[in-house]
Amino acid sequence: MKTVSCRHFTTFLVLLFLLSPVKAFCATQPATTVSTTLRVIWGLLIVIGILFVIYGVMKKKMSFLNMQGKGLIKIVETRHLMPKKALYLVEVRGQEFLLGAGQDGINLIAPIASAREDSFAMVLEKSGSEGVK
Repeated sequence: MKTVSCRHFTTFLVLLFLLSPVKAFCATQPATTVSTTLRVIWGLLIVIGILFVIYGVMKKKMSFLNMQGKGLIKIVETRHLMPKKALYLVEVRGQEFLLGAGQDGINLIAPIASAREDSFAMVLEKSGSEGVK
């Protein structure tokens, strides 16, 4: 939550800094109140547009630095069962695993050898019969 308020504060400071030349320009020109107001609003819209462009560029750059989705571990699917309880289908180096996550931790339910051929019910049935032995 601190990062959100810090971002808003930083954006406000940048906006204030960038608007100061517009105010200085409007103060030096003899003009009516309406034209001055329109100039300030136009300058504000330009600055907000520039900030959106900078935000979009930085968001793309940061995603390349984080390398999301290019690691060895991929979460293929997530199913939330209850609050704080979920099933995760995770792929690691071409192998898939079904994991259960809850308040007590993360547990391996079943390694899935051929996820494309077997249905979910068949995989659970196989893992249940292996656990009974």
